[in-house]
Amino acid sequence: MPRLVIFGLKKEMRPFILIVLFAVLYSYPTEAQTAAADTLEKTVTRFNDALQYDRSIKTINAFTADSNKTPYERYCASLLKAYTYKRVFNYEETLANLDVALAEGLKSGRAAEVRNCIKAEKAFVYFDLNEYDKAALLMRELEKSGYALLPQEEKSFIIMQEGYLLMLKKNYPGAERKLDAAIAIAKQYVPRNLPNIYGKKIELYNAMGKYDKRDAAFNEGLRIAKSYKIIKYELYLYEILRNQYRDNNDYRKAFEMQQHCDSLTAVYNAAEKNTKIQILEKRIALSQEQAARQAEKSVRMFLICLVSVLLLLVIVLGRLFVITKQKRLLAEKENTRIHQDIERLSREMDELGNNKLDLSRYPLTVRQLDIIRLIREGKSNKEIAASLFISENTVKYHLKIIYEALDIENRVQLIR
Repeated sequence: MPRLVIFGLKKEMRPFILIVLFAVLYSYPTEAQTAAADTLEKTVTRFNDALQYDRSIKTINAFTADSNKTPYERYCASLLKAYTYKRVFNYEETLANLDVALAEGLKSGRAAEVRNCIKAEKAFVYFDLNEYDKAALLMRELEKSGYALLPQEEKSFIIMQEGYLLMLKKNYPGAERKLDAAIAIAKQYVPRNLPNIYGKKIELYNAMGKYDKRDAAFNEGLRIAKSYKIIKYELYLYEILRNQYRDNNDYRKAFEMQQHCDSLTAVYNAAEKNTKIQILEKRIALSQEQAARQAEKSVRMFLICLVSVLLLLVIVLGRLFVITKQKRLLAEKENTRIHQDIERLSREMDELGNNKLDLSRYPLTVRQLDIIRLIREGKSNKEIAASLFISENTVKYHLKIIYEALDIENRVQLIR
């Protein structure tokens, strides 16, 4: 049928129809493209689990430097970069790379899938930052769509977060059902992520006074984390159980859990890894900029030669007028499309920029007010972290937001 339709058109229209068909087919990821993205994901996951974040970023940037990569492949690569930054608690870079992934993914012909996936990933970030209202808004949209086109891994985490929010509202039976549903999905599709869900169960059972179930959830989560050698999850589980013991005034056991946390933190030095990523990013960006200039020059020469050949062919065939007219119409349509895309992307960038500039207008959270209070009491970052049962990196992250919000540069100005 496609052959009959194409060759039923005028001869001069056939090349353009073929070009359009090729572009449509190219916009959808082939098996080879999906396989390339899957291979990249396995490599980056292996590096991240080994805390080799610099190798992850280097691998992702080498992948995207290939000009032959499709929008879908670039979308997958940007998602992996966001995951890597999230592993080291750099949420600003995480959100920035999610926006890049969204822009690339919308070009791939899988817009609905891409939008839902990005909504899920942003919901995870807001949840980690305790911005539950923002997270809940995105989660409701996903639930309303029936989690359509959402990978099972993301689906299990979204349902887990739904359960946690129910727990905060003291709807313990509903929370348990949600967490059980999340565990069922994770066991089948992504068992390596189970410790995260069991961490929420630890909090739930402690709130319910079911301490045997709480300890069983901890042991099962720790067993899985160790089997996959994911130090981040081990640290997370010890921190969660430590907090429960402290809430129960069982300070002896809380101290034991803190000792485990200290030893794991020495291994999992997120701040150092994050610094290495930043330095590597700058080096790679410089080399890519130089390569891009050289590539632009080569493309320009190629286009000049191509235009010369086309003009010669047009003169020989005597079709100068018809071909010029057709090329002009196509160019106008393309320029209009490009202009629209540029305006859309510019609006998105403006919105992101405005969010940062408007950060000083955002109200401080309870956690940030607690940090300010402890600073004025003369506490160090380490002492603040111990008082609030959070890591020093989390304290530093909140301090950064506080400085920006209050338009100050250091804690001395905060004390005044």
